[in-house]
Amino acid sequence: MTKNIKYDIFMYIFENGGDFMLGKRIMYDIKNLPKKDLDKNIIDETNSDLTFFNIDEEETDNTIRMLKQNYVTNTYKDETILNLKMQLDKENPVACESVKMKSYKKYNEALDLLENNLITDAIDCIKEANELNPKDTDILNLKGLLSILSCNFKEALECFYTSMCYKNNKLPSEYVDILSSEEFNEFLKRYNHCIRFINEDLNQESIQILNNIIDENPEFIEPYEILTLIYRKIGNSKKENYYLEKLKKIDKSNKLLKTKENTVKEDIKVVRKGFDKKNIMVYSSIAILSGAMILYYFNNKSQIEKLNQEIKSQEERINETEKIVAKKEDELNQQIKEKDDKLKKQEEELKEKQEELRETKEELDKKEDELKQKGEITDENTEVDNFENAIKLKNVDNYKDSISYFKKVIENGKSKKYISESIYQVAYLSEKIGNLDDAKKYYKKYINTYTKEDTYYDESFYNLGLIYYDEGELKKAKDMFYGLRYEMPDSEYNNSKVKEILSK
Repeated sequence: MTKNIKYDIFMYIFENGGDFMLGKRIMYDIKNLPKKDLDKNIIDETNSDLTFFNIDEEETDNTIRMLKQNYVTNTYKDETILNLKMQLDKENPVACESVKMKSYKKYNEALDLLENNLITDAIDCIKEANELNPKDTDILNLKGLLSILSCNFKEALECFYTSMCYKNNKLPSEYVDILSSEEFNEFLKRYNHCIRFINEDLNQESIQILNNIIDENPEFIEPYEILTLIYRKIGNSKKENYYLEKLKKIDKSNKLLKTKENTVKEDIKVVRKGFDKKNIMVYSSIAILSGAMILYYFNNKSQIEKLNQEIKSQEERINETEKIVAKKEDELNQQIKEKDDKLKKQEEELKEKQEELRETKEELDKKEDELKQKGEITDENTEVDNFENAIKLKNVDNYKDSISYFKKVIENGKSKKYISESIYQVAYLSEKIGNLDDAKKYYKKYINTYTKEDTYYDESFYNLGLIYYDEGELKKAKDMFYGLRYEMPDSEYNNSKVKEILSK
């Protein structure tokens, strides 16, 4: 399979996949960057014509024309300084190696470091290469890719845009499109939310977002760094070490790892310093304690016998306690039996009540049919009658038939007052009778139909979130509670239960 075919397949997955998996594509592109040939005879040392690229004087967008002009001006200045440096190097026999050759070596060194997962060292290396040779497109492209991995998106965009302007090749053009895309904009919004949460000490919320980002792009470095620092701040060393280990797998040269290693080394020095002294104290303590135990036995034999007698008495008391517990268990079993009998009686009464309710419904249906035949029912009073019938049936715990009347209001009603109430009641009563599919359907219908100004808006978010949580769908539950917090931050339903679930 050729490189182009692989690239097209990757782009299809990237554009049509469920996640914003930018990190995988970056690692793919890094592996396919070419190394520089260090043959001095083929390295072009000629100065640029300083045109950078043609500027269309009739450019309709003034901002773009000014931006391009600014790039030309800066490039002219940078190349003038670079040429002066190169002339000095040629005059100095010690510095005989060309600036461009040095930059190529640094670029190749960065690629070698990346093969060993030394990303931070590679970033430092490619920055040096870029300072030596600011117009090389390979160096700019690698710097841009590493900037995304370290979540320095502004620098990445500048690198790719500059590379595009020097030489219009495929890779920087596509990354400019990606960094300007709607998908990346959505990703950046989440990342900015995370940073805002950290500044507001909402650690659990930021941890949730960062973990989601890691799931989508495990190659990005900064989320691991932030999680390590958050857990260090709140004193959770177990989690801090967990994310340090994760960080170590993708970036062995990260500065946080070096800081941790220095701290551990200092701790080891302190431990070793006091080790011999502590050992002497421990061994001395064991010898003294052993001697004291021997003396204690011979000098306190009578006290030991007394202790044995007390132990025997305690055993007798335990036996008596066990007998009391057994008696209590028998009494409890009797109480349970009585409650079971009472529940059976209540079930029989409930069946009788349900039969009465069935007859009541039949009467209501019959009355409705008679009114329809007489032509005394209009759309308006049908809506009201259906609603009132639903309330009556709900009040006598006939939830199933009550739901049927509420659904009639939803299907045929015209008044928001009755329809909105009916949608909520269908969701609520469906949840009570265990029909969770209908409950979820109508809670969603209420949320999507009405706004935070309506009565049951926040309650619908809350109830739907709890259903998802009870069903084991933690992500969906969190989405509901984050939505509730965003839409109605002052709602009474932003309670301790919501906070507890969001912290998981």
